[in-house]
Order: sequence, then structure tokens, then C-alpha cells
Amino acid sequence: MTAFDVGTLQAASILSRVGFLIVFLITMLRHPREAYFGLWAGSLACTLVASVMIVGNPAADPLPSAKGAIVFALDGASLVLSWAGLQLFHARPVRLAQAAALSLAPGLLYGLLWRQDAMEWATKAMLACMALNVGLCIAELVRAPAHARLWTQYIVLSGFVGYFSAFLLTIAVVHVSSENLASAESGVYALLVDQCCGVLIQVGYLAMVGERAQTTLGRLAETDALTGVANRYGLLAALRRRSGAAPAGAVVLVDVDRFKAINDTHGHENGDRVLVALAGRLRGVLRPEDVVARWGGEEFLVVLGPADAAAAVAVAERLRAAVAAEPFALDGGVIAVTASIGVSVVAVDETRIDAALARADAALYAAKNGGRNRVVLEPRPAAGGQPADPPPGLCGAVATVHAVAEARSGRA
Repeated sequence: MTAFDVGTLQAASILSRVGFLIVFLITMLRHPREAYFGLWAGSLACTLVASVMIVGNPAADPLPSAKGAIVFALDGASLVLSWAGLQLFHARPVRLAQAAALSLAPGLLYGLLWRQDAMEWATKAMLACMALNVGLCIAELVRAPAHARLWTQYIVLSGFVGYFSAFLLTIAVVHVSSENLASAESGVYALLVDQCCGVLIQVGYLAMVGERAQTTLGRLAETDALTGVANRYGLLAALRRRSGAAPAGAVVLVDVDRFKAINDTHGHENGDRVLVALAGRLRGVLRPEDVVARWGGEEFLVVLGPADAAAAVAVAERLRAAVAAEPFALDGGVIAVTASIGVSVVAVDETRIDAALARADAALYAAKNGGRNRVVLEPRPAAGGQPADPPPGLCGAVATVHAVAEARSGRA
């Protein structure tokens, strides 16, 4: 390798940082509320200044005390700003005093320990601090919960693991070797590692933001804006995702009793408050494998995991009791609310829930006609395929399975 090779790599490193910095600044201006863009841009700015400061410095010569302290403080600040940006990206608080101390530590240790006869200790102390800062970035990436982890985070993680390995390897080599390791060749290797890891991290940051934006849009498209539970599209998507792993066992259709009267008497805003609170009560009763969705204006559809008729009715009774257990808070008072519930069991040969949903709708119609605030199970087929009398104790029966349009008409 020649000095020209080192200079070429230094120029390429500076130019790539300038390019990424421009991209981050533009993105930050377009999304001013996303503060992590500003921190990541600051991280790039620190490394850019540090890279410019070491241009022309012979690789075989250690940096002077003052210059080295500034360069390594900038490098330390770059890593800490990356760590702080990751914390904000994951909605976790940043401790400013801790961040400031970790930023300055590499440069301060190098400047305080710098002596011609103690360069080994100065170098190892500085590298240990840098490794600590990189380790914090790695820890922030791997501590993200599994449900919130992004695939593109592994791109960023690979870059930081590369830095961490390089720092530890350099510390080990410096510790066991008595020779001066600084040379043109080692400078080239250091620049190559820095360039590769830096590109992985910066590209990974942009990919992380893009992936999370797409995930958020997808989640919003599947979520009812008012209640926060799934909408129709979201429920069907959830059923497709879990197909074969946890087949639907039963369908439970929940409808608020006399909801039109609530809206007419107390106003639509209070009606919305009832729906939001009711959705929360339903979620509190259900199991992780169950799916709840807002199916209509005041109607919620619950698809249970594997469950027979008795288990489905037991869940439905808990849902009904949760709604009726205590009044709902309104603007200026409270109101007692009840719900009628229809239940059907998905047959073994049914690959979709359409038929079961129609049966649950008919059962719900019967619950409304039977006095409301009750659970009704679909009729069990008798010999010859005709509906039989329902089991006792279920607050009424469904004599026949009505068409969905007929079941919905006249319901209140």
C-alpha cells in the first residue's frame, strides 16, 4: 500500500459522510418531529470533522496530545449520538449527563495519558471507551422487544458489531505486542473497516426508518381509528396470518344494546366514549390467541382460538358481564350499558368464518328479540340436518339460521 492509497480512502470516507449527512439533514427538515434524525446527523458531523482533522497525518505517527484528544472526543461523541438516536427511535429517554460523560471520555483519557513512554496505555484506554460506547449501541438494538424488532435493525447491528470487534482486536494486539503497530498498512485496514461499518450503519438507519413507516402504515390500515381494535380488513389479515397455527374455534358477535338511544340522548361524542371503553373491556377478557374487531357501528366481532361450544359460551358470558359490570363514564355523568351476544362454533370442514358468522348473526338477532343483555348460542343441528332445540340455560334459542340481512333489520 502507498500513501496515495491512504489518501484515496480518506477522501472516499469524507465524501461518503458528506453524502449521508446531506440525506439526513434533508430528511430531518422534512420530518422535524423525528428528533433521532438530528442526533444521527450530529453523529455524522462529528465523524466528518474528525476525518478532516486527521487528513495528512502520517499513519505511523500517533496523534499529538491535543489533536488526538479532540479527534477521539469527536469519535466518542459520534457513537454516543448514535446511541441516543437509537434510544429516541425506540421511544426511550436519553440521559444527557451520562451521554456527555461518555462522549468526552475517549478524548480526555487519551489526552491525560498521552506520553511518549505511555502511548500503549493511552491507546488502550481510548479504545476501551470507544468499545463501551459501541456496546451501548449494540445493547439498544438487541433489547428491542421481538414484536417491535425490525429486520433492517440487523444491518445497523452488523456495522456496530464490526466496530466493536475491531476495537477489541486492536486492544488485544496492542496489549500483546511490544512493537509499534502504526503503519501505512494498518492505517489502510482501519480506514476500510471504518468505511464498511459506517456505510452499513447509515444505510441501516435509513432502512429502519423506512421499514417502520411501512409497518406503521400497514398497522393503521388494519386498525379501527376510534377504538384501536382491528377493523374488518385487520381481522381478516390476522386470520390469514395465523391460518393453520391456531384455527378459528368460534365466532362471537357483540352488539351494544340501544346504542342509537345513547347517541340521540347523550350525543355522538359520548357514544364514541362508550365504544372506546367497551373495546377496552373486551380486550381485557380475551386471550392472546383471540382476535377482536369492530365489525360495524356498535358491533364487535370476536374470533376465538380453538374452542368448543361450552368454552365459547363461557367466554361470551365473561364479555357480557364485563360490559354490564359497571357504568360507562360520559361527559358529565355515567350510563349503564349492556350488550347482546351471538355465538357460533366453526365447523371442522369450514375453512372460512363466513357461514359461522351468519349463524352468530342469527343468534345475536335472537338475543335481541329475547330481551337483550344475554348470550345465545347457534342451534345445534339435529338428525336430518334440521336445527334442534338449543341447550338449556343459554337465555333463549335460535330456531333457524336467518339470513344476515334479515338478522340485521330491526335490531336496536
